[in-house]
Amino acid sequence: ALQVAGRRGFRNLRHDRVLDLRQIGVALRKLRLFAREGAAEELDIDASIDGTARNAGEIELVFRPPRKNRVKLLLLMDVGGSMTPHTRVVEQLFSAAHQATHFRAFRHYYFHNCPYETLFVEMVRRRGEPTAHLLDNLDREWFCVIVGDAAMAPHELLYPGGSNDYFHYNERPGIDWLRRIAGRLPRTVWLNPDPPAYWSAQSTRLIRELFPMFPLTLDGLDEAIAELKRCRV
Repeated sequence: ALQVAGRRGFRNLRHDRVLDLRQIGVALRKLRLFAREGAAEELDIDASIDGTARNAGEIELVFRPPRKNRVKLLLLMDVGGSMTPHTRVVEQLFSAAHQATHFRAFRHYYFHNCPYETLFVEMVRRRGEPTAHLLDNLDREWFCVIVGDAAMAPHELLYPGGSNDYFHYNERPGIDWLRRIAGRLPRTVWLNPDPPAYWSAQSTRLIRELFPMFPLTLDGLDEAIAELKRCRV
């Protein structure tokens, strides 16, 4: 009994904890693809040494364009309804992305349950941008992260008018808009704040056929970023 009680049965640290702002910020810094752009204004130490050696010791300074992160990020967030309990963690993700300074470009929009013909910049006043116009003006190099629980009645995803919104009738099914996003932005992942054990709904299964889906945890975010960086356009 003493041996059992004294056994060092330690556990590894968990990586499925809900993210906090700092963790999200650190994870997002991994979303980088560097390229040298602009004027040659950064001193290239190795090339300068090599040039000086070839020039019989006379100083030869070689400059090159600075390395810049070329990642452009589009963040689409589901709000309201079943997403209300997840508001805090989604707000933290948005805050970290908004505060990040290493992206070449960053844009964000909101939707409820499923993107339809409008993506909103302000949900209360229903002020937004036509989804078709947005997609037409984004090149395929943009990275897209969609955040939502993917849980909705099948008709909201599969049928016209399925949005169940008194003020809005969607003429095209939500699944059509998701397919259009997937076709236009192949570098797209879906972050789900619900644990994978709850991903059995029909709507979730259909969305997973279009986008790689990851849990909104520390491991899940790391895996999603790795998937984005692997994807080629």
